[in-house]
Amino acid sequence: MIASPSSKIHWPQWPVVDHTTIRAVQDVLTSGRWAISGHHLGRESCEETFARRYAAYNNVAHCVTLDHGTSALIAGLEALDVGFGDEVIVPGFTWVAPAIAVLSVNAVPVIVDVEADTFCLDPVKVAAAITPRTKAIIPIHLYGCMADMDQILALASSHRIAVLEDAAHSHGSEWRGRKAGTLGDIGAFSFQQGKVLTCGEGGAAITNHPTYAKRIENSAWNARRRLDWRTTPVGAMQLVEGEKRFGTNRCLSEIQAGLLVDQLDRLDAQNRQREAAARWLDEQLIEMPGVLIMRRRPEVTRQTYYGYVIRIDPQVFGSTAAEVIAGLQAALDMTECLVHAPYKPLHRNPLYAHHPARHALPGGYLQIIDSSSLCLPGCDRAYEQGIVFHHSVLLADQSLLARVVATIEAIRKKTVQGRTCPRERIQPENQVRAHGQVSEAANCL
Repeated sequence: MIASPSSKIHWPQWPVVDHTTIRAVQDVLTSGRWAISGHHLGRESCEETFARRYAAYNNVAHCVTLDHGTSALIAGLEALDVGFGDEVIVPGFTWVAPAIAVLSVNAVPVIVDVEADTFCLDPVKVAAAITPRTKAIIPIHLYGCMADMDQILALASSHRIAVLEDAAHSHGSEWRGRKAGTLGDIGAFSFQQGKVLTCGEGGAAITNHPTYAKRIENSAWNARRRLDWRTTPVGAMQLVEGEKRFGTNRCLSEIQAGLLVDQLDRLDAQNRQREAAARWLDEQLIEMPGVLIMRRRPEVTRQTYYGYVIRIDPQVFGSTAAEVIAGLQAALDMTECLVHAPYKPLHRNPLYAHHPARHALPGGYLQIIDSSSLCLPGCDRAYEQGIVFHHSVLLADQSLLARVVATIEAIRKKTVQGRTCPRERIQPENQVRAHGQVSEAANCL
């Protein structure tokens, strides 16, 4: 074990708060309107301001805010008319929210394996999972990688399947110059505290389809419609009855929206810093035996990093990923910003649970959604070998990043006692692709 530091290392704080953030919250607190369901004050609400600006940021026609990212997924599925008897393909290595969203509309999550070097949906496995009942695919851009949207969109088009793009980790990423979340029919985002764009808790769905946008609004606003703030009388309600579609209350508060307006102004500069730091780390780690960096596809023209991820080979390191993490945490005081891959694969995750009353539906629904017998080796390997640095680490000075690299190397040297990584164990599917180039450097996963 590497020794603990003699003095505390100060990693960048997240979320970022300064006087403009405090002023944004104070303005809402003193405004007299804390929710879009509150009385109109004669000016555009913070929620409308953020929705308008976030739609423009992503170059889409519509943005609807919601209380959580999970709500955005549920509302997206409802907008696509996904329901009982339908199947929705989701990756097996992710937070439980996408699968829970599918269960929430009484559809069937079809859990498939992920790629070894991106942790994103494997298009080959997606193709094999499509059936006549498949209604949608939920590709997830995970941590610091984007799913192969060219192949996924081609599959969806050929089978006439909708794509609900989960971009909760990828605010600002781009695929061939188009923002993550705009490639499918609907894009869903989370603004939970750890995300690169955050208000504590919140979400949004974006789309260019006016019908989908209207349905998402119905889902978010109890099937109410919103009056134009420029013509709404002061003191009146902007949300009024009149829609005939089922909906629940998933509104974002004004305080959350005010925080998002403040944080959106910082997003691009922070993303540029994270991207540069991640590329530098890739360059330092790509030649290190037993370390596999994640693949960045050449189609990715801009990459956001919710987490910087590496995989380690326990045989080369002579220790598990958890033990390597413990060494890093002790040496670099990274308890709050370094974790073992936190997403236990869906088919093994106790949070992916079924409600015995709600899900006791006809056709053997409970048995159909039982995932305990699945074999997803890519997901298991990602969980067992993945190490995730929170994106706040990428906002640190390069001198601190260099200490991360040096500590990983010190742990490896200490545990392997001079062993080298045997090149014959490299498998073609696990070759490292860095910045679009294939490298057969000393990575043996």
